[in-house]
Amino acid sequence: MPHRLTALLLATLLCATTHAQPTAPSPPAPPAVNEDTPEASHASDAAPVLAPSAAPVPATDAAADRAAQSAHAVGQRVTATLNGGAHVVGTLLRVSDRGYAIDLGHDVLNLPPAVVLDVTADDAGTDNTPLDASDNTEGDGDRADAHSLYTADQLNARPINELVDTYGDAVVLVRTPGGLGTGFLISDGGHLITNYHVVEGQTRVSVTVSRTTAQGRRKAEFKDVEIIAFDPRRDLALLRLDWDNNDTPVAEEDRPPHVVLSAPDDLVPGDLVFAVGNPLGLERTVTQGIVSSTTRTIGHLRFIQTDASINPGNSGGPLFNARGEVVGVACAGFTSFNGLAFGIPVEELRSFLKHRDAWLYDASQPQNGVKYLNPPVLESSNL
Repeated sequence: MPHRLTALLLATLLCATTHAQPTAPSPPAPPAVNEDTPEASHASDAAPVLAPSAAPVPATDAAADRAAQSAHAVGQRVTATLNGGAHVVGTLLRVSDRGYAIDLGHDVLNLPPAVVLDVTADDAGTDNTPLDASDNTEGDGDRADAHSLYTADQLNARPINELVDTYGDAVVLVRTPGGLGTGFLISDGGHLITNYHVVEGQTRVSVTVSRTTAQGRRKAEFKDVEIIAFDPRRDLALLRLDWDNNDTPVAEEDRPPHVVLSAPDDLVPGDLVFAVGNPLGLERTVTQGIVSSTTRTIGHLRFIQTDASINPGNSGGPLFNARGEVVGVACAGFTSFNGLAFGIPVEELRSFLKHRDAWLYDASQPQNGVKYLNPPVLESSNL
């Protein structure tokens, strides 16, 4: 009987072992953490566990936003403003999280997003065609009307050689019995600007226009050019040539372009400027420099001081900025000192043109204004 009871117990134990299913050990429950304890702050800093289908979302900062907003401008000519205030102008090739790729024409520049403040598409296009004055609101708040003789606009920065090719033909040679000077066309109607002292006391003025055509360089001389107005105090004179009243009239399609005037006060020391003129009769001479001062006062008059070379014959020529806009009129240079030259600010030119009726030339009294111009800089300029 004892042996039978023992066998019965062994059989019961074997049966229980056979039918039991193994189970994985359960993980320990996380300890309860009070949110007011230091352990709670550590737990909240831990990175969350993502589901297999979820992906991390990259953070969007201001640079990424600017890149996304400028993506539509790919293929267009743009102006990129950098942190230091510099501007980069070119064709936008690519926008990505790594930055901007801009074609400068001779090279491709890659700009990281962190150094770019703004990227704007140039609405005026890539040909730098200015707006007409009648459609343009000028920087001083006045809207130019059809009575205006000039165009004011903000152009795109380009290499100087391209700007000279575009606006160099607008620079003309002014000749009087008393000497030579320079002038520049400001309208399609043949209006041009020069210095008063170039035509001072003269009744006969001729202008030589040199222009680029499909057949090469061509010259046309216009005799008895009309003197419309002059301001001896500011050393400015407004002339007009007649494209049709000449032995060899210049067809409209062959006429040189006129210049574009800059907005007032759009010039600061350190800006690049270049002059185009006819020193000693050497036509279309180009000199380059920077602005030393925009508030140089001589003889109670304000001038632009620059180290761009201004020599006898440059008088009345334009001073251009890096965008090809006229920022001043060359009027004086000290031949005994290199790097010391002066120009009349464009604000004075615009004011003279706007109020030109107050300075109309009287052919019956051509000597009006003689000896009225006496700023020391002009007496010392040998121009």
